[in-house]
Amino acid sequence: MEAKGQQLSAPTPQKHITILGAGITGLTTALKLNSDASAQYHITLITSHYPGDESIDYTSPNAGADWSPQVTSSPADAEMREYDKILDLEKEDTAPEGAVMGVKCQTICLNVPQHLQYLMERVREAVSKAIMQFKIPMFIALVNCTGLGARHFVGDEEAAKLFPIRGQTITVKGEATMDRTYNDFPPISPSIDDENELTYAIPRPGSGTTIFGGCKQVGNWDPKVDEELNRRTMERIKRWRLAEELRTGKGGDFEVVSSQVGLRPGRKWAPRVETEGKERVDGVWVVHSYGHAGAGYQSSVGCSEKVAKIVNELGRL
Repeated sequence: MEAKGQQLSAPTPQKHITILGAGITGLTTALKLNSDASAQYHITLITSHYPGDESIDYTSPNAGADWSPQVTSSPADAEMREYDKILDLEKEDTAPEGAVMGVKCQTICLNVPQHLQYLMERVREAVSKAIMQFKIPMFIALVNCTGLGARHFVGDEEAAKLFPIRGQTITVKGEATMDRTYNDFPPISPSIDDENELTYAIPRPGSGTTIFGGCKQVGNWDPKVDEELNRRTMERIKRWRLAEELRTGKGGDFEVVSSQVGLRPGRKWAPRVETEGKERVDGVWVVHSYGHAGAGYQSSVGCSEKVAKIVNELGRL
């Protein structure tokens, strides 16, 4: 129907985007793309695991998830250095005995299971609205947020750059009063290779629990809990008094809830957040966002913004 003197234009079809993966990167990316009302994206999320699932192939639920400064002196990191100023970095005079130096700062810790469930609920709400408003879509892009699973979708040369960084944590009862991390410590024994181990206590706010860790074992795919590593972790936590307020169990020990293993998605040199080549693949743009190693939560917002910028530019082509 036309109004007199006016020509009504046909409604703009929605642009269809498929996201692979529902870890922290995939869920944050889905929300970021859906937040652009002007783009009118219809989003489909394809995943083998959702928040609440437990699998060695689903790393996000096992993360410690705190914020730590990781900027360099590179000009590209100038904006991040400005953010670090509000963390109030200062020398820590009460570092554990034997430490060369300590740094204290304000930081952020996440209740990981709750955060993932929150993101999933937001995504479900967004997808529901998209279905209600669904029209004939234009398929724009597939966004690959599959972590280590990306090795099944890329060429051999790229797949060779991907590797696991095995982590192992212990969940204990009680919330530590501080987030504490101890790096580069001397070995417990000359006979033990613990070069890839670190020690931390990260509270999960509102959960009544704290995460102890851990390790960064490059190239290790083992999904089984290493009880000896747990023993060394507990020994260090006690020796350096990193969470004394949580020793409420029998005999003044910690009350262990569980122990778990996760495989951080490592990539040689840096994460990959870019398009697959300069042309469509079978008529569709492929955008990658994977390889974030142990900084998935810390990088999730920034990388999702970069993906959204790429997709928006592709939508204009």
